[in-house]
Amino acid sequence: MSKEWDILVASANLEHRRSLIRILEELPVNVISVSTFQQAEEVLSRQHIALVFSDHRLPDGSFRGLLNHVHSAGRTPPVVLTTGASDSVDPKEMAECGVLGTVRYPFHATDVELQIIRATHEERLEELPAAITH
Repeated sequence: MSKEWDILVASANLEHRRSLIRILEELPVNVISVSTFQQAEEVLSRQHIALVFSDHRLPDGSFRGLLNHVHSAGRTPPVVLTTGASDSVDPKEMAECGVLGTVRYPFHATDVELQIIRATHEERLEELPAAITH
């Protein structure tokens, strides 16, 4: 993986955001950090984002709005939900609404890396039909 991948971190919780950024900065990716839904929408509208890590709730919206936001490259980036230690998440509901995966605070590098690998795999699967037809 090269630094060509831009990853958006959308979290109003400063401690969570810093922890996730610290892990991501050890990887060969570019990290963009925002604290509101509106800021996340602005980033998504102006640049290609390969993956989004988002809190369940942002001050002015939720991760669900990001699931439907088509960015400048014409596709919706995969969203990984970040949760607090005591937050309950229904895995079935998350899968049904299109969340790629979840990571729970305190974040661990292996969990974050696994989500990036899953997103990379999903991206390759999407590109496969186009490569076959050309």
